[in-house]
Amino acid sequence: MDGERGEERRPMDLRNWHHERRWRPYRADLHREVARLRAPGFARYRVEVRKDELDDPNWEAEADEEESTRPFSAAMATIKKRVESRKSNPAGDVLGWTPSSRQRLRRAPPLLHLCLMSLVKHGEEIESLEGIPDDLKHKIVSLLCSNRKMNSRILRTYLNGSTTEIHLTDCSWASEDVIQDAFTSCNINHLRLVQLDLSGRCMPDYVLQTVLDKSQYSFPSLVTLSLKGAYRLTDNVLSVLASSAPSLKSINLGKCSLITSCGIISLAEKLNLAELYIDNCQKIDVMQILPALETMEHLEVLSVAGASTVCDTFISRLMHACGYNMRELIVADCHDEAIAAFLEASGGSLIELSLNSIAKVEHQTAIAVAYACHSNLQNLDLSFCRQLTDEALGFIVDNCSRLSILKLFGCSQVTEQFLEGHSNSQVRVIGLTGSILDEMEMSKGEETDKGDEM
Repeated sequence: MDGERGEERRPMDLRNWHHERRWRPYRADLHREVARLRAPGFARYRVEVRKDELDDPNWEAEADEEESTRPFSAAMATIKKRVESRKSNPAGDVLGWTPSSRQRLRRAPPLLHLCLMSLVKHGEEIESLEGIPDDLKHKIVSLLCSNRKMNSRILRTYLNGSTTEIHLTDCSWASEDVIQDAFTSCNINHLRLVQLDLSGRCMPDYVLQTVLDKSQYSFPSLVTLSLKGAYRLTDNVLSVLASSAPSLKSINLGKCSLITSCGIISLAEKLNLAELYIDNCQKIDVMQILPALETMEHLEVLSVAGASTVCDTFISRLMHACGYNMRELIVADCHDEAIAAFLEASGGSLIELSLNSIAKVEHQTAIAVAYACHSNLQNLDLSFCRQLTDEALGFIVDNCSRLSILKLFGCSQVTEQFLEGHSNSQVRVIGLTGSILDEMEMSKGEETDKGDEM
């Protein structure tokens, strides 16, 4: 049946079939021509200049004209025009957002969250996790870690039996022997996700090396690995890790202070990564690893928060190479105009965006987020962005209809005008009221639930 008209489709007779075959080559030529005409708007160019062209006074003007046709350059030009307009006419700098007069009801914490927190409060009484569904088991263990109630006895019962995921959000309580025993007691061949965050105390090179030495492909099924805060790991073990986990798509090395640019380049050469988190790795120069990032055709998520070498050139080149695949970008200490231009050029595909602690985020970024990210953005972190006004936040929230989580930790400038005045009923604002730890735990739970739904 035809999905729109409800009419029964008739089979093509032989004459129509021959007619279709006759015209098919011409249609192919037509599609190729359309693609050729549209390609300049999306292509990434590499300009090669001959020596004789350098002496031509018209060459630079022609190069500038070609540059202006690229998506990022066009967006950058738009942003600069807005900045100049704002400087020349400060009085006209109005977003046009007005608070709603509708009263808003505050939501109570989910019942499941209250039950889990009660269980965690008495975590020392937990004797076994047997029979509990895996998703709830992972949530319980994550909450125990976050509330410093985790211990080796609970870890043993957590890993008892066949498991495909390990969620340890805080391993600061564990010793090197505990981690080694944990991997000995479980079948690592079936592991698809391993999270060992804040594992600096228990994860030097030799511990991970011992696990990897079990076989040539120690983690054949591993897709996601998080070693955030493993400050004793070095580049030496990354090359072995890449060879032992050939299916790895996502790796988090945030705050691994001994990892250098060479280690990241080695990973990029051996793995087809879709997600890379290297925030606050002070020995990594993002400009040095940029050529390697540009070869990562399937890169969707990148975190370089806290990297002092992030600059306009880095954002521009990264966008040209990977921009149309990116769905999450976490940056810090970057020029605000470059961020706004990136969002305007390719922010439509972003589901999550973190601009945490970027002091320059203000008016232009608010416009870019509201206009470019309105269709897909679900999670936005603007914590410690203290130049954003109530009007700018309201403009973002009311335009981004799918936004469900907005983090505003440290934004003391936000008032009730925004909190009670925005019209997005599904967004949850986190970080302004109540206990910070409780707010963070609830946000983690909601993000996990959102991920499960997707």
